[in-house]
Amino acid sequence: MVKSIHKPQRIPLLFLFGIGIPCLLLGYLAFRGIKNDQALLEKERLDEHHKILERVTSSVRQAILNAEQSFLIALAEYQDVNQSRLTNTIDSLKNRNPLIEELFLLGNSDIIQLPFAKLLYYPDGSTQPLSSSSALTSAGRKVYEGQQSEFQEKNYPKALSSYRRDLEKASDPESKGDLLNAIGRVQKKSSLFKDAIQTYQIISSDYNNLQTAGGVPLGLAARSEISSLYLATGDTLTAIKTFIELYKDLLDNKWILEKAQYDFFSQQIKEAVDNIFSESTRGTELQPLQNDFGLLKEQEKAQRQITERLLAFRENAPSDFLARIPLNPEEQRNSTIRFILESGEHEYLISLPGQFPANPSLENEIPGLLINADYLSDSLLRQVLQSNVYSGNTGWLVKGRDERIILQSENSPSGSVTVRTNFEGGFPPWSVELYQTEPDLFQTFLFSRRGIYLFMFILLAGILIFGLILTTRTVAHELELSRMKSDFVSTISHEFKSPLSSIRQLSEMLQSGRVPSEEYRQQYYDVLVEQSERLSLLIDNILDFSKLEEGKKEFDFRMVDIGVLLQETVSTIQDQVRHKHFDIQLKIDKLLPVIRADRGAIAQAVTNLIDNAIKYSGNSRKIMVSGFTEDQHLVIEVKDYGIGIRKEEIDKVFERFYRAGDELTRTVKGSGLGLTLVKQIVEVHHGNITVHSEPGHGSTFSVRLPLEGN
Repeated sequence: MVKSIHKPQRIPLLFLFGIGIPCLLLGYLAFRGIKNDQALLEKERLDEHHKILERVTSSVRQAILNAEQSFLIALAEYQDVNQSRLTNTIDSLKNRNPLIEELFLLGNSDIIQLPFAKLLYYPDGSTQPLSSSSALTSAGRKVYEGQQSEFQEKNYPKALSSYRRDLEKASDPESKGDLLNAIGRVQKKSSLFKDAIQTYQIISSDYNNLQTAGGVPLGLAARSEISSLYLATGDTLTAIKTFIELYKDLLDNKWILEKAQYDFFSQQIKEAVDNIFSESTRGTELQPLQNDFGLLKEQEKAQRQITERLLAFRENAPSDFLARIPLNPEEQRNSTIRFILESGEHEYLISLPGQFPANPSLENEIPGLLINADYLSDSLLRQVLQSNVYSGNTGWLVKGRDERIILQSENSPSGSVTVRTNFEGGFPPWSVELYQTEPDLFQTFLFSRRGIYLFMFILLAGILIFGLILTTRTVAHELELSRMKSDFVSTISHEFKSPLSSIRQLSEMLQSGRVPSEEYRQQYYDVLVEQSERLSLLIDNILDFSKLEEGKKEFDFRMVDIGVLLQETVSTIQDQVRHKHFDIQLKIDKLLPVIRADRGAIAQAVTNLIDNAIKYSGNSRKIMVSGFTEDQHLVIEVKDYGIGIRKEEIDKVFERFYRAGDELTRTVKGSGLGLTLVKQIVEVHHGNITVHSEPGHGSTFSVRLPLEGN
């Protein structure tokens, strides 16, 4: 027995040395394999990142080359005498290739020309008003006479007649434009608004690009007056539309203006239209026009930024330009020069493509190309990076020369920098960095290409641990069962010995006539019957349990009156325990049904339940046996008022050989098979047995036998 007890202690050691340590060694080798695989993956990832950046830089370089090639093709048409056609060609080129910001020419006089740029305005003083013609000079005296009537005499009809006579005699466009402008001015002062509108419309149509003495285009001034005149006549809707059309033409560079001129007319238009919108009660009707006007103001804001950027380039770049351009003209023509110029807050990407075509129109001038840095970064470079970096664990950054972040991937870059590169020749002046997020240990193990080792190890370890636990539990259970069997043998021996000793002792006393009275003689007879019945019940329990365990127990199912059976069983047991002063009460329904059952087995089960109640009644001598029907079941209850059962032991009382561990119950004699046998008998009858008990308040055993089918 000692040898068996030590076996469970040896089993974990055998598992540890025979299987556990080899499994740990296998796990270590798997871990080493995963680490080597991780190093290999890092090398492959580094190579892949290098290839990604090569593709990115190559794509950017090719895009710049394509822009330069398109620029060279456009230069071939520069000698075309049709300036309008050339302008359309350049506009189409810039629309097709947004990478081209602008084309420029650098002359020997160190002046940068922007012949195709659409500027909103030019610096003040950089444009000259058209010179007055001789015809306008000869007509000056007559114009002065009309001005005297208009400004000094305030005689508007006389001034109007004078201007009209002069207009009939005028022959040159400049004089006619000035006179028409004077006529419209006088008509406006005379409140002849409709006539003034017609006059200004003639000026806008026929003398649009002529300038006033102050250098203002007549067409621009006339259309501004037309809008104000419509407003004066109360035609608000037409006034707004004419103001908006004028604003559009202003943004479309219809006139060459200096900054002060542009700002004057732009501000005048915006203030007039904003005032109309704020004072008008026709909100719903004017809403579309208000939306259009808001878009035009946003367009002006963007074009103003472009204009300021190009004017700053034209003003400040020539000095830096000359320091970077080769002095040798042949060298200029045979090599492409790319560099970056910084002027104030602006940065310019400049390309001077070599091998531009020989062109008389370009003599002593160097053509150049401004690369659109915003489009290059925000559109082209971003798109190239997004199409090449497809891993969610890889992030990227584009930084400028001052380490300022220009672009970054949607997933914020984290981890360490794997690769960093600059563009060829430092053009554009940015660097690209790729970041790789460090995978956690779980991902490394789970997705490693040699992760099969880990999975095999985990599976094997799981199986081994499960086997070890199962084996240990089985051995422990068998040892516990062996101990219980040993206790059972000892208990049975004592159980057999005790009634036999009592029977022998009382029999000898009766045989020898040593019984003092007839009352004692009757008590001895009662004890002999009780002990013999107890011995018989014990033997029946052991034999029936053995047959049930081996599946050899045969049951004789017949129609049984349970009420009669309970009366007979209770009466028999009451007679046996009368000398112990037990009061076994029976309470059964009058119409208790007859069921199909094995009479002897049911009687044995009820006897075992009452015997169990007698054993554990403690100081109480009352036992209640009940029989009734409930929910299509016949219920037999045996209730005692004794010591009760602890909650944690209720589920164990039906186990074979089990006896509660309380010191009080240990003194109670028994085999530990009675309740086990009861449960087996009840289950054979397709019923169930339950227990309700509280320590110190007794126990109630309820047997429920189904009525259906009986």
